[in-house]
Amino acid sequence: MAFNVNITELAVLLSILLRLSIVLFMLPIFSSAGVPSTVKAMIVLSLSIMLFPIIKQNIQPVPLDLAALASVIIGELIYGILFALSMLLIIGAFHLAGELIGFEMGFGFSQTADPQTGARFGVLSIWTQLLATMIFLSVNGHHMVLKILVESFKTVPIGSFALDSGLFAKMILLSAMLFTVAIKLAAPVLAVLVLTQIGLGLMSKFAPQINILATSFPLTITLGVLFLGLTIMFWGEIGTESFARLFDWLENLSK
Repeated sequence: MAFNVNITELAVLLSILLRLSIVLFMLPIFSSAGVPSTVKAMIVLSLSIMLFPIIKQNIQPVPLDLAALASVIIGELIYGILFALSMLLIIGAFHLAGELIGFEMGFGFSQTADPQTGARFGVLSIWTQLLATMIFLSVNGHHMVLKILVESFKTVPIGSFALDSGLFAKMILLSAMLFTVAIKLAAPVLAVLVLTQIGLGLMSKFAPQINILATSFPLTITLGVLFLGLTIMFWGEIGTESFARLFDWLENLSK
């Protein structure tokens, strides 16, 4: 029994596999060290095979000569890095907000290993990062990412992505969201904790016999947890708005 392999269709499948593997392997959820490489590879391969009969007519086969292939891979790497970095900026804003709040609460010495990166971060920042992931999934962010990726095969052909000055300006504006979103999330709790520290400082001035160090830790932790619980309802709204802006940016990136 003989098998006939269509080289053109195989090159088209490799084109789909190239873009999906680069982008998905860099995304915050898929890049986690807790997800086995075999599982990542099987997910990418399965998606490529499912998408092949749907979008193959809109895709140019990947070139098989070395020089042209290297150029295509470099372009796809740049596209994948920008795609994943834009998502990391939004999730990083939640992480930064958790770091700021945790530091003011006195959790600076309490650290744990991040399962996604293997690095050590504050306990509260890990929780806020997981909260960002849940908000992303609740707004069907995984569906939007796949939709934008599929449409990108039509709007940005394989190997045609190029950087320009306008893209750099948009990336800088998106990077600013890392700080603006983090401050929006952390501002109410930070304000309460800063006022608490000022009050404790005045107390130590007028009542030096009180051990402020022993008193401040349980007080700041209690107030931090209390006001974090009172303001957490607004985190979903801010996260939904931020991810909506992110999806608009990704659609513009893929045009």
